[in-house]
Amino acid sequence: MRYCVKCLEPSTRPGQRFDARGLCVPCGLLEDTTAADWQARRRELQEIVAWSKGRARDGYDAIIGVSGGKDSTRLALFAREIGLTPLLVSCTYPPRQVTERGAANLSNLVSLGFDLITVNIAPEVYRITQVRAFHEHGNFMRPSELALYSSVVKLAIDWKIPLVCYGENPFLRLGIGIDSRDGNAEKLTTMHTLGGGDLSPYLDSGVALEQLHWYSYPTPAEIAAWAGKMIFLGYYMEDFHDLVNAKIAIANGLKTRNGRHADPALTGSIYNFSALDDDFVIVNQYFKYIKLGFGLVSQDCSLRIRDGLMTRAEAIDLVEKYDGKCDEFYKRRFCEYLGISRATFDDAVERFRNPDLWIKEGNGEWRLKYPPK
Repeated sequence: MRYCVKCLEPSTRPGQRFDARGLCVPCGLLEDTTAADWQARRRELQEIVAWSKGRARDGYDAIIGVSGGKDSTRLALFAREIGLTPLLVSCTYPPRQVTERGAANLSNLVSLGFDLITVNIAPEVYRITQVRAFHEHGNFMRPSELALYSSVVKLAIDWKIPLVCYGENPFLRLGIGIDSRDGNAEKLTTMHTLGGGDLSPYLDSGVALEQLHWYSYPTPAEIAAWAGKMIFLGYYMEDFHDLVNAKIAIANGLKTRNGRHADPALTGSIYNFSALDDDFVIVNQYFKYIKLGFGLVSQDCSLRIRDGLMTRAEAIDLVEKYDGKCDEFYKRRFCEYLGISRATFDDAVERFRNPDLWIKEGNGEWRLKYPPK
């Protein structure tokens, strides 16, 4: 395991690569790319908006997938500022998984004057797919992400809405995903966690194909017939940034974490505006830490180093204190939700623990072999 010489991005992230200088993809792009031509991007966006408005039917000229969090709230507000009339779509978690603050934040989007459709998948189908993904990948959110992305495109096709807007380009931010350096989001299903849209594992779990409608990403032929566009709207926003988005969203009614649910020693997150609609993301980040040796704190601190807002030494201190933390409260609730025992959970932890990254001390505690330096 190695780290970017500039930030704390690790070599263990799937799809990440380092150049001869030891820089990860995002840091390499910052070093090599000339300053963004924001005037050119604005012109390109204006052309896209005009194109979309000229093909709109029934009032909506764009569709945006939302969770109600900081980024989706900012995207919705920005879309309206540039003259779009977006339909917001949220593929929501089952009632036992979604938090009260998450439901309140979706409601807040409606109160801000947007039309919102929620896609509510049958809870038991949702749970079965998550159990399968948990046991097979140590990542129960794989089917959730597939449904999130596919539902937006499905509705765009069905409602003949010409433009689908996503937020950030994951390649530019994290160096992963679709190897795209612009605003084109047409190849999102090639992302590692989406698995190309393969549904066969869930069919093997006893779920019928007709129960997986919202997980089934439209075929290339269906997308071609739709003739729409998919873009990373954040690419065209000069200040699309998690800290800026949070500030604007909070000013517009976003509810954040508070109390023990905002304690980084319990949640493994240094920000109170992360994972607002679901506490189980904390468990998923814990498993990522077990499998890959890094969690959300490493990721967020790397972003701050690139922003020039944090030194490497400050970042390492935060990573040592909080990365991969997950309170027993969240683990217990997660087991109750999936319907598994705590022993099964602990067995999965050790099954997915990467022996190349971890070493067991004499007192029985595990530590990373290669912590950032």
